[in-house]
Amino acid sequence: MSEKSGRSGWVGPIEWMARNSIAANLMMILLLMGGFWMALQVQKEVFPEFQLDIVEVTVNYPGAAPEEVEKGILLPVEEAVQGLSSIKEITSTADEGTGTIELELVAGSNHMQALQDIQQAVDRVRTFPEQAEEPRVQLLAPTQDVMELTLYGDVDIWTLRQLGEQVRNRLLSEDAITQAVIDDVPDYMTSVEIRQETLRKYDLTLTDVARLIEQSSRDIPAGSMATTDGNILLRLNERKQWADAFENIVIVNAQSGGTVTLGDIATVRDGFEEGGFHSRFNGQPSVEIEIFRTGEQSPLDIAKSVEQVMAELALTLPDAVEVRIDSNRAEQFEERMNMLLENGIMAMIIVMVILSLFLEYRLAFWIMMGMTISFVGGVLFLPAMGVSINMISMFGFLMVLGIVVDDAIVVGENIYEYREKGMSFMDAAIKGARDIAGPVTFSILTNIIAFLPLLFIPGTTGKFWWPLGVVVILVLAISLVEALFILPAHLARSGGGSITIYGRWMHRIQRVFARGFEVVTNRGYRSLLNLALRFRYITLSLALTIMVVVGAYAGSSHMGLIMMPEAPADEIEAAVRLPVGTTPGRAGELAMAITEDTQRLFAAHNLSRNVEGIKTNVRGNQSFIDVELVLRPESERDMTVNEIIEFWRDELGDFKGVDQITFEAEQGPGSWHDDISIDLSHTDADILAQASQRLVTELRQVGQTRNVNDSYSPGAPQFDISLTAEGRALGLTGADVGQQLRDAFYGSIALRQLRGTNENEIRVRLPKYQREDLYYLENLVIRSPAGQEIPLLDVAQVTISTSLRSIDRRDGRRVITVGTDVEPKSDVRQVLELVQAQLLPQLRADFPGLTWSFQGSQADMRDSTAALWGGFGLALVAIFALLAVAFGSYLQPLVVILAIPFGAVGAIMGHMILGMELSLVSIMGIVALSGVVVNDSLIMVSYANRQAGSMSPAQAIYEAGLRRFRPIVLTTLTTFGGLAPIIAETSVQATYLIPMAVSLGFGIVFATALILFLVPCLYLVLEDIKDFFRVRQLKPGT
Repeated sequence: MSEKSGRSGWVGPIEWMARNSIAANLMMILLLMGGFWMALQVQKEVFPEFQLDIVEVTVNYPGAAPEEVEKGILLPVEEAVQGLSSIKEITSTADEGTGTIELELVAGSNHMQALQDIQQAVDRVRTFPEQAEEPRVQLLAPTQDVMELTLYGDVDIWTLRQLGEQVRNRLLSEDAITQAVIDDVPDYMTSVEIRQETLRKYDLTLTDVARLIEQSSRDIPAGSMATTDGNILLRLNERKQWADAFENIVIVNAQSGGTVTLGDIATVRDGFEEGGFHSRFNGQPSVEIEIFRTGEQSPLDIAKSVEQVMAELALTLPDAVEVRIDSNRAEQFEERMNMLLENGIMAMIIVMVILSLFLEYRLAFWIMMGMTISFVGGVLFLPAMGVSINMISMFGFLMVLGIVVDDAIVVGENIYEYREKGMSFMDAAIKGARDIAGPVTFSILTNIIAFLPLLFIPGTTGKFWWPLGVVVILVLAISLVEALFILPAHLARSGGGSITIYGRWMHRIQRVFARGFEVVTNRGYRSLLNLALRFRYITLSLALTIMVVVGAYAGSSHMGLIMMPEAPADEIEAAVRLPVGTTPGRAGELAMAITEDTQRLFAAHNLSRNVEGIKTNVRGNQSFIDVELVLRPESERDMTVNEIIEFWRDELGDFKGVDQITFEAEQGPGSWHDDISIDLSHTDADILAQASQRLVTELRQVGQTRNVNDSYSPGAPQFDISLTAEGRALGLTGADVGQQLRDAFYGSIALRQLRGTNENEIRVRLPKYQREDLYYLENLVIRSPAGQEIPLLDVAQVTISTSLRSIDRRDGRRVITVGTDVEPKSDVRQVLELVQAQLLPQLRADFPGLTWSFQGSQADMRDSTAALWGGFGLALVAIFALLAVAFGSYLQPLVVILAIPFGAVGAIMGHMILGMELSLVSIMGIVALSGVVVNDSLIMVSYANRQAGSMSPAQAIYEAGLRRFRPIVLTTLTTFGGLAPIIAETSVQATYLIPMAVSLGFGIVFATALILFLVPCLYLVLEDIKDFFRVRQLKPGT
């Protein structure tokens, strides 16, 4: 016990800390210094880094059609992993030459154990085709790219690629950069092309040539010799890397001593994979270099190093080549952090002004100091919780700014009142903190419980927003410790020292405001409260009417519910789907034609003031063309993104030679999903295709749909070749014929080797003109095991069919995904109801056996909202339990909990006033609001219960309303004031944050306006009910 306590016996922790200022100061210094130090050490990034719950299995099967990939790759892997308990869903895709299986893990499962189990299951598969490559099994993780550089210019592709690699190597020489890759470029390949006639002349096969190249191109360690001078290593150096070296390989040795080299019989070229397309920027060849952040690296440090290298490149690159920054997450990070810091400072000023007007300035200072301690102390514990400093965690600090002072305000205001009654500073601090410690603790606990559901949202959305809940809970917990143990110690000694002129001036202003507020309380609120209590049933009816009307509006089609707020994009993408069988050359020609048309269009209408450049690429085995407009900053444009899209769509029109063009201009979480996405499934593939085409047609007839698309893509014509009886009689097998066909038209891979840091493949095949002419297929000569040469059509039968371009499967069944965007976004619910109520039931009636499920944004919304509302229900139960303990009653908590719906009404009205759609982020705010709303009600009811012993319930709640009016108004104003800068923010960086701030800010204001009258009314209604049953029990015969 402290010697200064002036009393004997046990001293509680609140009093002990109040009397021992050194302990309180040391705790404050520990939190402040530790937090500031940790702020320098903690990881900094734009958005949270998290591990996806997805394991991907990829198996390359070069030259195989999708049906072959499905049969040889997808089915065996699906069967192998089917029994693993850690797998929630299996999604797989068969493309030409590649099979990809994505395994979604059960939430909370051990990622590494699941990865190991899946790897072992895949390793046990023994039925993969002989030509299939080794499976790659990996956990998927979001990319951590910081910047993307684009080199472009009027030079040949080979030169540009070499320059790109030089730039990449220069970037990697910087200490701050550890990962930089050249992206979206074709693979290197050394092509060896030999005519069929030449092969027959020298009695060779493509496999023979490939084997000779492989045997003549390797370094072979030959052991060592132990000599008297020591060991000497022996090594045969035969490694070859470039075409001119391969040309010197001897293929045939004549008996006369002459030789035939590879260069004599073949054309050998160093180049790129034929099917590849080098990206373009403004029509010129380009190379993109992505720079990634690894470990604890800061985006700002990486950006600084890149800028230094770019300044050097400006002097060293050829005049014809330019370099530009294509995307800069470091700049986004800096802009977002500046935005949050500026808004945080503005919010602190607003809160400080409000506190100074309501409370004595020294009390206001210590309350603000408590907020600082809570914030900085929260940073100290971020690494322990696995949270970095990023956009979401910083918003958590900003969002809790107005809430965190609530407990300090209640404690400080209570201490202030005792000081006004003439108590000493020490006694007022101890008694004021003790009296209110219980209600304050319960109010903070209800806040924490209300934010807990944000920690349990499933999927990517939940992982994205998880840091926000962690930050808020951390700061609230520290604020409770500060309010009860540090703040009283400071207020107990805040009366010492001289008062400055500034202090007297502030005190006079505060006293004038206090007298004015007292007039408002006595003449305004007192009269209105008296009137509300007298007509309490009418008051409750009016409030209920408002809630029903607003709720009905929110549930109608007038207010939409979307997944995420739309963020203005910095790029607009036109995704072009190409017709079946489009060759690589034709795909490149179409890509350049669309680019050139777009350039002419923009030049004719002087749109360079809106668009900086045009990026072009061909993806997905010549299936798609991407043409992207790189927009100028929003402040420099005179057209909106939607106006540019509509102009581009209208002017480009139905471009000849393509199947479909869709336009998209969103960015941020979930923007890559369609607004509505439906997976159709049927056991009959033909019926499934017909059903999907019918749904696409019907969706296009709906006025609000945009970019209707489906994943059904019939592929190129397919020649199915089967061996005849004559062929088998000659000793041929299907494997023999298949291998010779593959060697001729795909190529026989001699070897793969590293050339510098790049993998290079040496492939032997027929010349391009022979591989593109059906004549050479019909006249291809097949060699039997005995060495006989037979025309292909003499030993094989050819039938013509059509292959699919790709095959999608989900949980063991083929699916076709039909997706659409909706404009305006508020009509998503209306379109979805139409699809569910009319389109899909009619589709099932026309195609019996058809099943469907909703995927994409709609599935994310369904899972996330279900988890939120489920968590909200559990939070309400926990809040009820806490309040029941605090009040010692099962009925009084209902009075407090009934305030929650009115908070939701305020949140909805806030969205209506600002013309915003409700989104998942808005719902998060409403769920979190439930804990904040009950705080004021809790404090009021607790005060009334303490007074109930000395006066009637009506008088007790009446006095509680008047007594708690000032702290309730004060906490509401500080909460709204802390969120006001974000609500008023207009920058792109705040797009995803504003809906939650609106829900909290407007919800607390509206709820408070009603709570000041409804809670006293509900309190008295509860007493009326008790009196009613009490009277009935007293009546005889009842």
